[in-house]
Amino acid sequence: MSLRRFSLALLMMVSFLALFLSPVAAARHVLALSNDAISITSQSNAVNFPSAITFNVSARDASSTFISATIVVNLHGNQGPETHALPVTGSLHTLNLTWKESTSGNNFLPPGSSVNYYWQFADKAGDRYVQPQQLVTTVDTRFSWQHLSQGLLRVNWYNRPQDFGQEVLTLAAANIRRISATLGGGLIHPINLWVYETDSDFHGSLPPSAYEWVGGVAFPSLDEASIVVVGMTDFTLRRDMPHELTHLIFHQLIANGEAGGSYAPAWFDEGLAVYNQLYHEPDMTIQLNKALAAHSLLLLKNISYGFPADADQAYLAYAQSWNLLSYMYSTFGLAKMQQLIKDMNNPQYTFDEDLTLALGLDEIHLENQWRLYLHQPGLLTPGQVTPTPQVAQKPKAQIGGSGDDRSWILIALGGVLVFVSLAGFIVLFASLTRRRKEAALETGPLNGQPVSYQDPAIYMRASMYARPVVPAQEYSGLPGSEPKQEYYAPPPGRQYPQE
Repeated sequence: MSLRRFSLALLMMVSFLALFLSPVAAARHVLALSNDAISITSQSNAVNFPSAITFNVSARDASSTFISATIVVNLHGNQGPETHALPVTGSLHTLNLTWKESTSGNNFLPPGSSVNYYWQFADKAGDRYVQPQQLVTTVDTRFSWQHLSQGLLRVNWYNRPQDFGQEVLTLAAANIRRISATLGGGLIHPINLWVYETDSDFHGSLPPSAYEWVGGVAFPSLDEASIVVVGMTDFTLRRDMPHELTHLIFHQLIANGEAGGSYAPAWFDEGLAVYNQLYHEPDMTIQLNKALAAHSLLLLKNISYGFPADADQAYLAYAQSWNLLSYMYSTFGLAKMQQLIKDMNNPQYTFDEDLTLALGLDEIHLENQWRLYLHQPGLLTPGQVTPTPQVAQKPKAQIGGSGDDRSWILIALGGVLVFVSLAGFIVLFASLTRRRKEAALETGPLNGQPVSYQDPAIYMRASMYARPVVPAQEYSGLPGSEPKQEYYAPPPGRQYPQE
């Protein structure tokens, strides 16, 4: 290689490194947020659930006067932040500002939601200040909550004595141990269980569009769940509590898979939660038996991304999902079901592939086998019932040796690349030093990127979800004393992303 061609190649590498590292330089530049002139002297926020969050700030400019002030609020991170300019009039060295962000209607935030925000200021001298990201967590401020914790579980309640909270905590902890043994793993992150005293109190914590018969709710992305408990003999402690706790534990165990786009079908998710309940309405079995008699079971493909809007069909979806999960545990055994859930945490495979790896058959063969077990028409003809093909392992990159005796050239080029990289870092650092006081008002912290946030996935269950006809205090929790239900109107279920 001629000297001229080598110089040209070296110049290209330097240019490439400069282009590659420019985002790093830009990010570092943006993080130089403060200056000697403008400072925030105090700030506070107040959550008024569910209607609004109020942000207060006091700022001072030591060398000039303010010309602008804005607050950037990110209620729903995946939708991006909103910037609000507050009026600044006159030549002021100090500011005392308030911004009230609505959280009602379409902006509703369930308790436990994280809201990111920051303030920005500019003055006549050209100085700019961009505050680092701030965080406020919403809470249902309508009540004075009491708290007790055990391990990763925290129970929250109000208007009841300490003994009530301790009993709920003990019962919830026992449920978590039992559910964890069924799922093959326990909690990984802390969770909050919010215990409401009345239906009206509970429904005030739900989105405006929630159905009036919702009896329990879980937000796996927030690690939060809420239930209604009238007293320690309330059947919701045996039904709703383990149901919602199952959702939280299960989604922690498969979090990596979901992050990679591999979602559990609704029938598996809800069936698993119902399977772990300690109380099941007798009408669930009645509804399933009616469908069996009429040969009208729902196809799994139709309840994979959500449950039907029709109340009876949705109730059937819960009943048959529960039955199918019971069948899977009894047929394949605890160890294989635990392995299935473990496999679902791997984003490398789809749910159908997870089934094949853990149980030896895919979804259509599973559904066909289950239907035949229930003496229902099968979905496959005898010729189609073949051994399920094995899932091929995803190829991994192979690292092999080379007998090329000119490998010293690659080593030399690697040394040159390291030298050029160091030189590039030195040049970029020198450039940053000269420009460190030039903050960009428009970009904000973290180069203007919203903080990662996922819209909560809501699992709303009916009181089947009505309240019991008999008073809760008459229910002893013993077999034969279960409360009777007047009607059942389950929700349409979680909406899953369409493929």
